[in-house]
Amino acid sequence: MRTHFLAAAALLAVTPLASANLLIDSGNMLDISATAGTGSFTAYLVIDFAATEGDSHAFAYQWDGVATTHDMLLGLSGIGLGYDWTDWGTGIFADNFTWDGETGDSSFFWAHSLATPAGNGEVNWSDAWSSVNTTPLSDGLLSGWYNGFNEDYSAITPTVPLIAIPGPASIAGLIVLGLGRRRRAT
Repeated sequence: MRTHFLAAAALLAVTPLASANLLIDSGNMLDISATAGTGSFTAYLVIDFAATEGDSHAFAYQWDGVATTHDMLLGLSGIGLGYDWTDWGTGIFADNFTWDGETGDSSFFWAHSLATPAGNGEVNWSDAWSSVNTTPLSDGLLSGWYNGFNEDYSAITPTVPLIAIPGPASIAGLIVLGLGRRRRAT
């Protein structure tokens, strides 16, 4: 029974960290699969494998100073994100991604979009027309990737994976449940 109390306490301890996730609207935040790096700034990455019948995954990258999208992708590759790229001499471009058993199709190419959500539920994407090594990161930036393009070569925007923000009543209920079970166990 003590484990229920510990689980409720652990949830309470982790809940403040959830606020570091990117808020999409008042009830949802980005569902982060993994985080890399350390620092006072955080940018986010969404990779959508829908074109190869996969899911969309989100990541967080933290840093200090100046960083580019390429820095973020390299940092996330250190924790298991497969990131293939080519330096064409005029810039570095992503060739393919893999994550958790899902693999893109490099022959579809990868469309890159950028957004900075305002927390009102809308993610207004714009095409990223530059190489990843020249695309600077900013705090709260969302770098989105979709495996393919529209017929006019504009970027197809990725689906943003979301998770519901637990309300205060849900957290309080879990704590009360945990305390109640602990009391009965003594």
